[in-house]
Amino acid sequence: MCGIAGTYNPNIQDPLLRSSVLASMAHRGPDAQAFAQLGALCLFHSRLSIIDISERANQPITDHSGRYVLVFNGEIYNYQQLKAGLAYPWQTSSDSEVLLALLIAKGAAALPMLEGMFAFAFYDTQEQKLLLARDRFGKKPLYMHTGAEGLSFASEVRTLLVLHPELAKVSKQEISNWLHWQTIPGQQTLLNGITQLSPGCSVEVRAGKVGEELPFTTWQTDYVLQEQTEASALSTLQALGKGAVQKRLVSDVPFACFLSGGVDSSIITALAAQELGSALHTFTVSFDEQQFSEHLIAAEVAKHYGTKHHEIRLTPSDFLSEIESGLAATDHPSGDGLNTYVVAKHTRAAGFKMALSGIGGDEWFLGYGYFQALDTWKNRQWLRHAAAFSSLLPFPYRKGIEITQQLHLGAAAYAAQRIVIDSHSIQAWLGLPAPNSGPTAAIWPDTMSARSVEEWRYYTQPVLLRDSDQYSMAVGLELRAPFMDQDLVNFALQLPDALKSGDKAKHLLIEAFKHLLPERVYNRQKQGFTLPWELWMRQELSTFCSERIASFAQRIDLPQLNKDWSAFLSGKSKVAWSRWWSMVALEDYLERNNLEIIQ
Repeated sequence: MCGIAGTYNPNIQDPLLRSSVLASMAHRGPDAQAFAQLGALCLFHSRLSIIDISERANQPITDHSGRYVLVFNGEIYNYQQLKAGLAYPWQTSSDSEVLLALLIAKGAAALPMLEGMFAFAFYDTQEQKLLLARDRFGKKPLYMHTGAEGLSFASEVRTLLVLHPELAKVSKQEISNWLHWQTIPGQQTLLNGITQLSPGCSVEVRAGKVGEELPFTTWQTDYVLQEQTEASALSTLQALGKGAVQKRLVSDVPFACFLSGGVDSSIITALAAQELGSALHTFTVSFDEQQFSEHLIAAEVAKHYGTKHHEIRLTPSDFLSEIESGLAATDHPSGDGLNTYVVAKHTRAAGFKMALSGIGGDEWFLGYGYFQALDTWKNRQWLRHAAAFSSLLPFPYRKGIEITQQLHLGAAAYAAQRIVIDSHSIQAWLGLPAPNSGPTAAIWPDTMSARSVEEWRYYTQPVLLRDSDQYSMAVGLELRAPFMDQDLVNFALQLPDALKSGDKAKHLLIEAFKHLLPERVYNRQKQGFTLPWELWMRQELSTFCSERIASFAQRIDLPQLNKDWSAFLSGKSKVAWSRWWSMVALEDYLERNNLEIIQ
């Protein structure tokens, strides 16, 4: 797991600029930093050594002839199997050299063979041809900018700002889009001129000129529902779950599990403990506010498997001391990731470079109420006709109007449930342009699998996976997610609704693995892994938040926002805390990065 960057920017000949580029991504890979000048192209790498931790596996990595060069961020879980089929004069035992050899042998045709999370740049110095690629789920980021001098790319937005400080601009339209979703879905980012390579795609670059994106996987569109018995599905799921964890236990450094006490992280912990026994370390966060804390259940799971358990006790004052470093670690603004930062920071401080996460269980096995709630909205058609009265309705109903107005989109309407601030409120309340980043057409029939794909497009990938990367890599920790395994996901998407939609959330997943867990883990109401934000924002965090709300109100020229915020502090506002925190987080990001607002 690392940081990568590359540029055709002629200014890169400046030694100070080169040093600044490496410094901007040193947190992603504190073990080694280097660059290679290859004619007009310069490649950078910052290494977090996980597999083959020797210096010989540092990057950029070059083949024995010197013709081919690779910078790679991520892990290839099936690298040992791929290596067995390659004739190559190996110099390391790393997965990066296997990737290099495979690309030399097969080029872009090798991409569908890769299992893992990755973003890489592979350069042929003889043909002067650059291949960029990103994993099928978008677990690893790859940001890009194309200017007059050619392409620049990087693992982080901040590195591109070092290369191109002129890009430090944000339009009001993108602010509107971000507030709508608390992220920017798709290829765009908050910053003008910076895009992303799409997940599961590659692109070829010649002389700095970027070609067309080419998908190497179509998992989100070509799945076919398969009828099968529940007994058969359970057996297959158990095998795939075990295999997904086993793939992710390959490492030359110590690692741990994030254990919240919920179903998903408990399953991952149980499967990992079966392989590692008492050598496994687990980490959980606990709060004084008991309604938000699952630490007692997490401790029970840890005790059941004899893991070395670490509890991170977090008070409001503790969190206030963490918030500055957490927001400073934010590469692309997020309103949903500081909990990940806190756990990652403490896990890394305890000496671990890699950890397992439960991300994906809710998404593919219907753990969120949103999956079934879309059907409920279909019975509230009166809201479709209430748009003219939006300003008179409480905030939840304004969002409901937007959901019901999109029901004709079929499964694509699912995404509207993930809206943080509805379109009407963004325009009428905040005075910003209407968001233009929502779904526009029905893509496939409305099944639960189709809704899972929409969840991935509008929340899992642009929020959870981006946050997992930026907040874990901010402290030099690699985070692996077994539920994002391609074989397991393909299986989940092929399951008919009847098998996944049981009498409780995640019916099939729980039935498959409940024999591994204490009953208290699964026989209770779902509790998300979140912080007690609303309580803290009205108390210990009120000054911190008030300063940023005031600054944001001035930025968008809306003095009324300060009065509305005061109403929230006094408990008289119907505006949810998540809307306020999204503005706090956004304003903090704009200030820290000295971003200019443009029309």
